[in-house]
Amino acid sequence: MKLNPIFSSHMVFAANKPIRIYGEGSGTAEVSFAGLTGSVTTESDSWLIELPSLPVGGPYELHILLDGEETVLTDVFVGTVILYAGQSNLQFKLSASTTPRDAWRDEPRARLFSTERVEQGEDFHPSEGWVPCRAETAGKWSAIAYHTSRMLAETHGVVGAIGCWQGASCIETWVPAGLFRQHGICLSEDELFLDHWCENFSRWNSGGYLYERQFSQVKPFSVSAVVWYQGESDQSLAEGLVYADELSLLIDQWRADFSDPGLPFIVVQIAEYTPRYDDGWRAVQKAQLDVQGMRNGVKTVISADVCETDDIHPPTKDKLSRRIADALSTLV
Repeated sequence: MKLNPIFSSHMVFAANKPIRIYGEGSGTAEVSFAGLTGSVTTESDSWLIELPSLPVGGPYELHILLDGEETVLTDVFVGTVILYAGQSNLQFKLSASTTPRDAWRDEPRARLFSTERVEQGEDFHPSEGWVPCRAETAGKWSAIAYHTSRMLAETHGVVGAIGCWQGASCIETWVPAGLFRQHGICLSEDELFLDHWCENFSRWNSGGYLYERQFSQVKPFSVSAVVWYQGESDQSLAEGLVYADELSLLIDQWRADFSDPGLPFIVVQIAEYTPRYDDGWRAVQKAQLDVQGMRNGVKTVISADVCETDDIHPPTKDKLSRRIADALSTLV
């Protein structure tokens, strides 16, 4: 039996959400955490134990017994867990931002778990578990995850960030293959933005690819909220006109995957990148604004007036992060 890599020392469980502990293999698993205990015996190739929710607290130890072999995880907290998902503006690192090196800070209340990207090249890997924020390695964090985690820590205590991003990814790859078609969204290849079919990107932009290979690394771990920042790879006019429906379906699907019908979503509206600012781009922006009226528990954050317009990856991320953190604070 094996424990899923998302479980490690320094990890954070989401407060007031079911505590799910799981992994692979058959046999008997037993867990104890913060006075709670649970066990399961299974003959299947996976196992899961669900414990009741807990309020903010810690540090605790998490004891896991798999077929008699014990693992003890330390410095485990119950707090706020944010899933950061989307494409390259979330992947964008603090070291590439306008935040100067001498402003990077230790923040032991902020911890990052990174999923394995299909493109590879990430600075942190699942095998490293949850990494506390240190000044010397802060530059390897997503700039937005770094800033928002530090800001939320001031009001929410311990914050866990989960990174689930892939540059140049379209929205269709983040949902099960065929989901959009099942709901009547059927665009031809000629209607898609060219980046979908560039040789370097086509592999991970096929339907359902990142849903199966990257998002699946996170579910069904309970999270407090999702920050979704994506859209630059769906900028054809045809895509923009259906993007609000696609994003609504993604929200529904992910809420079902987490068994959390009210899971809050923060949608970051893409900035106004001048070289590509056309009708398709504006349609995506409008869709990202409209979706907050289409699903409860969704809030759109405007980025255009706090980001550069001459770079598809605006390097100023602290002002946008403040807006994201403020929006999260209203929902979690």
